[in-house]
Amino acid sequence: MKSAQANARPRIAVTGPDRGGFPAWFFTSVAIRRAGGKPIRLQPKKLREHTSLPPFDGLIIGGGADVDPDSYRELLDPTEAPPVDPPKKRERGLLTSWLLAPLLFLFRRLFSLRASGVDLDRDRCERRLLEDAIERQCPILGICRGAQFINIERGGTLHQDIDGFYTEIGKVASVYAKHLVEVNPNSLLYKILEKERCQVNCLHDQAIHRLGKSLQISARDRAGVVQAIEDPSYPFLVGVQWHPEYLPSIPRQQRLFQALVTKARG
Repeated sequence: MKSAQANARPRIAVTGPDRGGFPAWFFTSVAIRRAGGKPIRLQPKKLREHTSLPPFDGLIIGGGADVDPDSYRELLDPTEAPPVDPPKKRERGLLTSWLLAPLLFLFRRLFSLRASGVDLDRDRCERRLLEDAIERQCPILGICRGAQFINIERGGTLHQDIDGFYTEIGKVASVYAKHLVEVNPNSLLYKILEKERCQVNCLHDQAIHRLGKSLQISARDRAGVVQAIEDPSYPFLVGVQWHPEYLPSIPRQQRLFQALVTKARG
């Protein structure tokens, strides 16, 4: 990977749709700036207008519309869900997370992340960006759809509907941190978060089924649903199913952006 200049802010490319997705972009850009990076918004329309990709030092594949199901063709099989563990002690979030939640909910309703449904143009553009980032060994962070996209591009599959996993343990669909995940202590994600159990938000309807090549699971929730993946053979490739950008008041979640920017700095 070609490192950013010594005194420059690393350029972090952030993907998103042409329509909708503004809340994710806004909060992600704030998180990147807080971490010392320079966010660059990349949408399909912008990339179609240029034959070459803009320079970037790190890549965030953001949330949004479902990835084209024709690329994996998988359905939910609830019998594959692992045994459910007893409830664990919840991590306490900061009061400001609860105060921000109503505003975030309204913000997302006005600028829906999934307004455009399946977005084939975005799939193609993100594939191009991901290939370029991997070729240059740039650090990569996948958020929600982004984690799923990385898994699919590595030959993995998705559960298209995960409701069947939450028959005994209810799914906590929330923009603030209420969903408990357990982190693999032998993972890069654990080194970043420094905690085996933490509370995250939960806004997704799909999840990773079969893992892609070279990937490992770095976090699950109590229902056994995969909540994070990574590639231990790559310098920095992490995908999380939750939205850390919507948790700006929780320092542990902001460490994901800090780790990415630090790696992009070289």
